[in-house]
Amino acid sequence: MFSVIRPTLSAARNSFSRTMSSLAPGCTLQGARWDYRILTPIKGDNTHISTVFKAEVIPRENAGNTPKAPPVVLALPSDVIAKENMDRERQTYHLPGINSADCFREMYDKIESTEYIYIYSLIMAVLRASLTSCILLEGHQRVNTDYKPANILLSGIETGSITAKVGDLGLVVPVGSLFNAQPYAMRAPEVFLGQACTEPSQVWAVATMLLCWIKPGILGAWNSPHPLLNEAWCMAKIKQLFPHWSIPTPNKVEKHSLEAAVDAAKSLSKEPDLQGILPFDKEIQKVEMPQQLRDLLRFMLVVNPVERPSPSSVLASREFRSFEEFVKSSWVTAPCS
Repeated sequence: MFSVIRPTLSAARNSFSRTMSSLAPGCTLQGARWDYRILTPIKGDNTHISTVFKAEVIPRENAGNTPKAPPVVLALPSDVIAKENMDRERQTYHLPGINSADCFREMYDKIESTEYIYIYSLIMAVLRASLTSCILLEGHQRVNTDYKPANILLSGIETGSITAKVGDLGLVVPVGSLFNAQPYAMRAPEVFLGQACTEPSQVWAVATMLLCWIKPGILGAWNSPHPLLNEAWCMAKIKQLFPHWSIPTPNKVEKHSLEAAVDAAKSLSKEPDLQGILPFDKEIQKVEMPQQLRDLLRFMLVVNPVERPSPSSVLASREFRSFEEFVKSSWVTAPCS
């Protein structure tokens, strides 16, 4: 993988807006049984609100009865009425005897959503790659202190077959050897309070990396009133999101600079910009995302590093499996004649 030709997670948002705004000829969609290469749009009598394309079927191994040049019917995520109609059509096809009846057009396959499912597939790929990298590094008593969107390299965005890899290992260090590390937005609460980066710090960084990509500015120094207050500002944001997190009083910390930061963090909580940040469960409701992803982020974002799940625990968790199943089952109907 070469970063000079590979988009990063931080650049993916603009890439998605360009790629998903339309389905250009040549774009490949993934179905449950076959893949489909978009050829040309099919124009009807302008009475249908769904989008219809002629497609070339790309057969898979051991997939029989491949249809020839089927029309692919899609409901764009932005079209609420078309999505409702498509949902009703899918439910109708699932009624006993409907799909097999000669008088109805047969529904051969289902195709992944052309917008949201790509984003959620990207999130799944990033999570799996990042957490797996944590596990491998832990086996060598190392931690990556530089997880951030710009260091996640992506490929396959335009085809839907997304691959994510972790790049820039220049700040991989022995466990417990580096203090005051991690980018502000991805820095774990215990690291702000003077502890060294350890294995739990990586899990926090991976979760907040995605959270900040989904909701920019929610953490980190963004909108800080002064560079000298950046650390205090970041701590105050964490406190707003997780009110149960305890910021110690200045006399409970060792370094003079940390004394000033924790004191300022308590004062900054009254700032209007910070008052607008709600506790995590309410704040995350402002963003459109599946409940499974909210549950997974909540599972990972534990302010106490002792109680925070390990990377392997996250991958094996019910929350991760539920989100994975959501991604696999998030389809739009693609009936074929």
